Amino acid sequence: MAPRISFLLLFCVLTLTARAGEVFRWVDENGKVHYGDAIPEKYKQQAKKVDSSGGVTDAQRQEAESRTARERARAESLQKARESKAGTPQPAAPTPADVPKAGDECEEQLRKYLESQDCFAPYVNATGGIKPEAFQHCTEVKQPKGCFPKSGPSERIYLPGAP
Repeated sequence: MAPRISFLLLFCVLTLTARAGEVFRWVDENGKVHYGDAIPEKYKQQAKKVDSSGGVTDAQRQEAESRTARERARAESLQKARESKAGTPQPAAPTPADVPKAGDECEEQLRKYLESQDCFAPYVNATGGIKPEAFQHCTEVKQPKGCFPKSGPSERIYLPGAP
C-alpha cells in the first residue's frame, strides 16, 4: 500500500512541476490585461514573459525601500506641522446653525422639542427603536436648528425653569 501512495505523490509532484511552465502577459484591444501560458495568435507579438518565480528583484526591493523612506519622512513632517499648529489654536468661524436664534421663538421650539423627547423616552426599546404605540400618545418634534450651539450627544441644554 505504501509504494502506491509514494508513487501517486511522486506522479502529482512531477505533473505539477511540468505544468508550471512559462507565464506570459498581454493586453487585449479593450485594454484588459491577461496572463496565461497559451497566448492567442494575434497577441503573440506583444506578449511578455512574466517572472513567475514569485521573488522580488533587487531593483524592486530598493524602490520599495526608497518609497517607504519618502513616505515616512513626509508623515513625520506633517506630524511636526500639526504639533506646531496645536500650540496656537485657530478659532473656527461660526456657521449659521451654531449661532443661536434670539428670543421667544427659540425658547418655544426648544420647549416643544424637549417635551416630545420626554414623552417618547419610556417607549424606547432595548435596540434604540421606538415602540409603535408611542406615536398614539406623543407628537414627534424635530430638533430645532440654530437655537443652541452644537453639543455632544451626552450634553443636553435645558431652558431656565424647565423641569
